[in-house]
Amino acid sequence: MKTIDFSPADEDALYKFHALPQQVYAKDRLWTPQSEAAVSSLFTSLDKVFIRPLLCVHGGNPLARAVAILHPGARDDLERPLGYIGFFECLEQFPQAGSIVLEHAEQILKLQGAASVQAPRVDNMLMGLVVGDNSIPQTVLTSHNPPYYLDILRSRGYRVREHLYTYIFDRSSAINFHIQLPGIYTRTFNRERLQEEVRIFHTLQVEIFKEHPGWISRTLDEDRRMIEDFLPMLDDELVIIAEDKDKRPLGLLVCLPDVYQAFRGQRIDNARLISIGAIPAMTEKGIGVVMCLHLFRNLLGKGYQTLEASWIRDSNILPQNLARRFNGRPGRTFALFEKGLSDSINT
Repeated sequence: MKTIDFSPADEDALYKFHALPQQVYAKDRLWTPQSEAAVSSLFTSLDKVFIRPLLCVHGGNPLARAVAILHPGARDDLERPLGYIGFFECLEQFPQAGSIVLEHAEQILKLQGAASVQAPRVDNMLMGLVVGDNSIPQTVLTSHNPPYYLDILRSRGYRVREHLYTYIFDRSSAINFHIQLPGIYTRTFNRERLQEEVRIFHTLQVEIFKEHPGWISRTLDEDRRMIEDFLPMLDDELVIIAEDKDKRPLGLLVCLPDVYQAFRGQRIDNARLISIGAIPAMTEKGIGVVMCLHLFRNLLGKGYQTLEASWIRDSNILPQNLARRFNGRPGRTFALFEKGLSDSINT
């Protein structure tokens, strides 16, 4: 076995990188092959981010893979550079290959100055290993993995940093009523004024999440490219913006149709709520409830059957309480792992 790191411009290595999941999930109907598009997006959409894809091969055949990632703004609890390892995959019969590729990624990140590493993680949205119920199909922009990945990560000395929860809602228990807060109004996304909506999205993201542990800020251009990439699958009526009487943005809810259903030949009747929040001055004013109710009305009116809210950090109690208030039931559980690199990484 040998491990190689390569440039995304290396077409032969990149072909093997993308081919590996086809083998890992050959008999797994819950995995969506089109989820690999997230890899290409990573290689092209971020500014000033160190990215190094890796393969562990034997006889030219890929056995395991990963991507070492270092965002310039990522910091651990001690404010030291924090690396990520994302898009990890490994054949079940070669767990040692998985350990080898993780070690190589750790070495690369340590040489780049990282003091610790989180895995699996790509960015603010795509992170976590499925450790709970693994019988639920992969939903849009979430990860999916076989159970044996847990043992591989533990063998490298990774420990759970936090759990990330999902909640499932369905029509049979949906809450459908209207609440109006004085001076607060909600509306849907308007792609006809895209550049203004991008500016509002960027401003709200910064205000809402700037104090959240582990959140990495994006530039306005990065947010613009991300939203433009989302437009083909975006349902404008599932993105809710809260404003005051002067149209000052106060809160944002982002929900996407589960387009992975279409890739599996199904009708799209599931959606995924990926983000909800209000600016700090308004976090306890009920804006989240009002935005959720607006979303629920739109989902019911458009014929959606289910909604997955994911993910919610185990330490973030407010949205967990909100999910239960809206009759959400527990879905998949993810775990984000972490280890230090300051000492010898030959764990």
